[in-house]
Amino acid sequence: MSAVYKRGRAQLAANMTPMIDVSFLLIVFFVLVSRIVDLENPREIRLPALEEALTEPLYEQDRVVINVVPRSDDGSEVRHYGLGMQEYPPTAEGEEAMIDHLARLFRGNPDLQVNLRASQSTMYEGVEPAMHAVSIAAARSGVQGLRPRVNLVVLRED
Repeated sequence: MSAVYKRGRAQLAANMTPMIDVSFLLIVFFVLVSRIVDLENPREIRLPALEEALTEPLYEQDRVVINVVPRSDDGSEVRHYGLGMQEYPPTAEGEEAMIDHLARLFRGNPDLQVNLRASQSTMYEGVEPAMHAVSIAAARSGVQGLRPRVNLVVLRED
């Protein structure tokens, strides 16, 4: 008998290690992506329907989303303003903190696009402080000639 077959015939076996590695990488990827989507869309907000668009959708990566989260379904009161992972209450202190955060973002990227997301039932009194905060933050950022643009996000139904 040859030295090769002393332990018996060779057995075929599949090496599952690369398959397990790829599976874990996919799981990590999907968990991270779902977390990012949750930060930009913290809860269901009924956006106003858009009948005729005068602009094209924005696809830039240099953007920040400010969510106006209503306290109730009628949208008459604002619970907080969401900016990334931060939540700012609708008070003078909350607005000041949001202005400081936005000013830091503008200093880091003067071409930053600001998308403002609010429910279609949210009153203007709830949206105006966020728009005012963007304007003040641009002035405080120290960037010369910076004119921020606030994009109001609406639902486009095809």
